[in-house]
This record gives sequence, C-alpha cells and structure tokens, in this order.
Amino acid sequence: MNSALRPDDRTPDAMPEGPGYRTVTAGELATVWPRATLVDVRSQEEHATAHVPGSLNIPLDELPSRLADLPGGTLYLMCGSGKRSSQAARILTDRGYQTVNVAGGITEWYRNGHPVTYQPTPDNPSRQQPGHAPAGLRRLFRTKST
Repeated sequence: MNSALRPDDRTPDAMPEGPGYRTVTAGELATVWPRATLVDVRSQEEHATAHVPGSLNIPLDELPSRLADLPGGTLYLMCGSGKRSSQAARILTDRGYQTVNVAGGITEWYRNGHPVTYQPTPDNPSRQQPGHAPAGLRRLFRTKST
C-alpha cells in the first residue's frame, strides 16, 4: 500500500491495524499551538518544573478518574519523551476521544526551541547565565550545558 495516501483516501479494507490515534512531531504541534488543546500527562512535579505554556496537567495515573476535566475536541498529549503520552492516547482513544500523541514529548519541544515555562530550581540560581536553562531543567531535558 502507498503510505503517501491519507487515511481518508484508503478503503476500509486497506486500513492498517493501528493504535487509533495519530502521532506528530514537536514541529507539527508548533503549527497548531497554542490553539490546540495540549494535555501534559507527566507528574505534577514534572509539570511544575517545566511545561508548555497553556498545557493542562493531568498525570497519566489520574487520567481515568479525571475524564470530566478534559475539554472537547482533539487532545494533543505530551509527556517527557512520548511513552506515557502514547499510553494516554490509547486510554482516551478506547473511550472515544480524538487524540494525537506528541512524539519526543516536551524534550523534543524544548530542543526544537519552542517555548517552555519553568520554575527556577534552588540549586544556586545566581550562577545561572542569561539565556541558559537552569540546571534542574537541563537535567530534565538531558541537554549539554554550553
């Protein structure tokens, strides 16, 4: 089958077995953000340390009990790397939600230069150089300090 075909161009018999949700890159999310509803499924502590501005934090382990907190429409799901958000996408898709997993999570979002709101860490912020992420954020994203 030609993978260049859009899903709506295929016949039902040609539809591949799949997870039932789409996956996009951080760059693709950036084309619809901030208009898209972004749900961050990391822990409250992870979200407090660094998050995409405007994202809704519902940790993966709380997701089944917090369905009422989810807005309608397509939900873009993000975590640290894409693993927990893909689990969330499966959970929500099975419950009838339209979901999109963000591959690479906030790590790729940050590495691609997109905005991140962070809480400065108390590990000596006076040593932080302007334009550099605080040490706690660098650890979170596993980036090299310049």
